[in-house]
Amino acid sequence: MVTEDRLDACVVLYSGGTDSTCAAAIGAERYRSVHLLTFEERATRNSPIPSANVERLRSRFSSTDFHHIHISTDRLVRRLSYENYLKNIVNHGFFVLSTPGFSSLSWHLRTILYCLQNNIGAVYDGMTRELTHLPGHMPAFRDQVTALYQKHGLAFSSPVLDWDVPQSQQLIDRLVVDRHGFALTPNENSTGRTTGRYLYENGVLPRPDVKGSLFDQQMQHDCYPFVVFNMFVFWSFLFRHSEEQYAERIEALFRDKIAEASPWLDQALSGNSGDFETAIVLPRPEST
Repeated sequence: MVTEDRLDACVVLYSGGTDSTCAAAIGAERYRSVHLLTFEERATRNSPIPSANVERLRSRFSSTDFHHIHISTDRLVRRLSYENYLKNIVNHGFFVLSTPGFSSLSWHLRTILYCLQNNIGAVYDGMTRELTHLPGHMPAFRDQVTALYQKHGLAFSSPVLDWDVPQSQQLIDRLVVDRHGFALTPNENSTGRTTGRYLYENGVLPRPDVKGSLFDQQMQHDCYPFVVFNMFVFWSFLFRHSEEQYAERIEALFRDKIAEASPWLDQALSGNSGDFETAIVLPRPEST
């Protein structure tokens, strides 16, 4: 419910999919202005720009000012992948193939810079307990990222984290991405809520069950290149090690990566933008 005592502004890491659109809708109920950051790198450059759901949000929440921002993190991802490469191979072995995690970390780094440059203190994403073998979805990674936001005076949260993932989407995830059904922290208690149903009941989407459909795929930007990473995780590491050992190795890798990358934020804030590429405000479509 939109109220008159809303706060000023928040940022949403925005792919345009059901989950991040739900997070944006929740943000619109709490804030007068919502900045939607959509990230691109070389591997996702040909993905659609998620403008359709931005317009649905604008139509439904007409009293909220939505800013849609497009940012390349390609240089950041490459630096995260190859900075101190030999040292990281020695320390972390084939975990240097954790490209989806490097992508996720690049989004958070760029979001922190955007918030500090625009005096915005609150950040949301649309994370659910889905595909939790991906580093950016894992509790240890997210705890470290949350601490990085806090270090810079920012509040980061995932408002739909404990909502239900539709059974149909769980099946698609297991068939297409994660055939092992990997889940470090599955939903143990059903909330009775899904992001699709919330958006349907609030007049944003035409159906409550669009997640995983062609309609869904066409309205969102691809978020993660994971083919080689999945091969390493499921065909190699988890054949010989436990999920707990996997989580420990991911935590150690990203502890080092965040330590490497933290000074880059300070450099960018001092005027040396380095690998932090320019944010581009996407124009609204012309009225007809």
